[in-house]
Amino acid sequence: MSSHPSDQRGKLFTVVVLAAVAILLFFSYKSWRLAETRVVAPLPRIGKVPGFLFIDQDGHSLGSAELKGKIWVADFICTQCPGPYAMLSSHFAELDRNFSRSDDLRLVSFTLDPDYDTPSVLKRYAQRYEASTRWRFVTGNKKQIEDLAITGFQGQAKTSGSEPIHFGTTTFALVDGEGVIRAYYDGSSAEVVQRLLTDLGTLLRASGK
Repeated sequence: MSSHPSDQRGKLFTVVVLAAVAILLFFSYKSWRLAETRVVAPLPRIGKVPGFLFIDQDGHSLGSAELKGKIWVADFICTQCPGPYAMLSSHFAELDRNFSRSDDLRLVSFTLDPDYDTPSVLKRYAQRYEASTRWRFVTGNKKQIEDLAITGFQGQAKTSGSEPIHFGTTTFALVDGEGVIRAYYDGSSAEVVQRLLTDLGTLLRASGK
């Protein structure tokens, strides 16, 4: 006895649905494995940040020795200058809110205009962004800050074989607990916070924290 056409259509529909589900599960698994691979991929060791010692918005000293053992993100700002600085600080503020999950993470914003950006000016700027104690705003000798930006951060980017990094525009740098730069980011990118959080998770797992 032959099957009814409606039964055949039902069986065919079931086969098509099961095949579609199988394909979807396959590609979902492949995407998950690819994402997992990206997350756990080791970050390069670009170069070491030279030693420094400046003062923060509260008048306290902040140097490379104090940051040892901490994973931190650096940028260079100017509180009275036009340009992208407000956007960069907004991204730092978002990172700061996420950093509450770990005591091993820090943010450091170095001013490029220390003649104007005194600790009191930086403190008001910090309050504007509701910065926590994890986020330090640093000022000091102008030449030393410029040397740090050009030689300590930008110089490392040049020697790593990448395009020159122009600090004071939109660059963020990720630094590990040994003071080694592990990545650079375009701080103006809409995805910068998520990219940084992913890489920070990688460093935290690698350090066992």
